[in-house]
Amino acid sequence: MKLSGDETATIRLNGESVAGFSVLIVEDNPHAADLYEYAMKRLAARELGGKIPVLVEHAADGHQAMELLGSKKFHLVLTDLFMPVMDGFSLVEKIRADPLLNGTRIAVISGGGLESQQRVMALGGDAYLRKPVQLEGVTQTLKQLLAIA
Repeated sequence: MKLSGDETATIRLNGESVAGFSVLIVEDNPHAADLYEYAMKRLAARELGGKIPVLVEHAADGHQAMELLGSKKFHLVLTDLFMPVMDGFSLVEKIRADPLLNGTRIAVISGGGLESQQRVMALGGDAYLRKPVQLEGVTQTLKQLLAIA
């Protein structure tokens, strides 16, 4: 995508024209949530040239996430698995069971092993990254899930 000057851009995501991305970070560790938000801002600045905004919201657990998902549209949910109240497994399952949310992309970042990864993917997760993650790995996964060239 090439942009120049003050030009703004829209892109197509799942057949829909969007002027920006809306991302929900679901993480009970504030330091990890900050890292993921930084990755999103870096993606917006570097890969999108600052021309397409990336709006980030936070939830501390799956229950808060479902409340937010019920009130606004998100293009991507980036979630941990092991959280209080409602874990990431239940969150992925609830998102995939809801026809209004089923198209939402889901990336999981967790310290869980192969069994957790297989379970998440069977529930409908789109990507799984193991902690500790590298910033570049998070950025590349986000680019892939949001179809950013």
